[in-house]
Amino acid sequence: MAIDIGRREFKAGIGGAAKRIDAYTHFAPLKFLDFAESQGGPRSPAASRDVFMRKPTLTDVHARLELLDRNEVDIHVLVPIPWLESFPRIADDRALAPQAARIMNDELAAIVASNPKRFRGVAVLPVVDPEAAVGELHRAVTKLGFVGAYLAVGPTAKRMDDPEFESLFKALVELDATLWLHPSRPPTLPDYADEKASQFIEWQTIGWLHDTTSAMYRIVFSGVFDRYPGIRIVTHHHGAFLPVFAQRLEALWAISEDAGMVLPTRVSKPYVEHFKKFYCDTAAFGFAPKILELALDFFGPERVLFGSDSPMDVTGGQYFTAETLRSIDAMTVSSEVRSGILAGNARRILKLV
Repeated sequence: MAIDIGRREFKAGIGGAAKRIDAYTHFAPLKFLDFAESQGGPRSPAASRDVFMRKPTLTDVHARLELLDRNEVDIHVLVPIPWLESFPRIADDRALAPQAARIMNDELAAIVASNPKRFRGVAVLPVVDPEAAVGELHRAVTKLGFVGAYLAVGPTAKRMDDPEFESLFKALVELDATLWLHPSRPPTLPDYADEKASQFIEWQTIGWLHDTTSAMYRIVFSGVFDRYPGIRIVTHHHGAFLPVFAQRLEALWAISEDAGMVLPTRVSKPYVEHFKKFYCDTAAFGFAPKILELALDFFGPERVLFGSDSPMDVTGGQYFTAETLRSIDAMTVSSEVRSGILAGNARRILKLV
């Protein structure tokens, strides 16, 4: 496939190793929506069909390929939405959740198979049943060829230090698969006790960054990286609060422990070093090279992945993609580091060519 983008013709998948791999994008398989809606029950307002159908690049393969070609992106890693937790009746049912996950993952696998040089799949898992979650991870990686799985994190999802996740962490390492985290706080969760829902879109603008940071807390302080030093976990939105507030966190941990409020953890100090074992994407929702430089300084040059969160902006992905690429280009880094962010790091951890 080739299109004229003004400067030169971009021929997808030609010319050696991929030079731009967007490691955090979304796709919404419509068959999953059909199934989820057929089950009835409450659902997150953010999971309505109207939200997804307004973005052709979210549901249509041809529109998505045009987005990739327009921005000279070789590969999109597809994290499917909506997550099961958007439909509590499904997510909490040990029979329905595995069925829904299979439908979602099978549909995504068909998308990937239709264009295997351009797409990679990330599986959704039925975490209500630990055995089923591990089984679906194995199926997705070994049968469907997915690069890993993702988990919804937040106050209405299963906390990441729940003992039931232990078998999943072990399976991820054994399969050499990667785990993505995605915040999931719904708009129906109020910010204050005297209200019935979140106001001013606080649930997403601020709440989702907190959700990711909180998930990182639970993973670190429960010792996941100590038990599974080879585990790969990708955080969303440039690592949320960690790159910006690392100094504050370190200071307050020290102040609290000096006052006798010892953290209930066995992980070694300095605690902040454990947080640097995560990977992060570059989804900053606009031109923000300084934010990305903070993420790079915190996580290190080998743990930052080009990830745009496309196509979730108002342009169906063009704004997020172009501005993310412009931000990476404007970062004060060497050409080697920039190449690593754009593709090299993703090629390495996801075993891509």
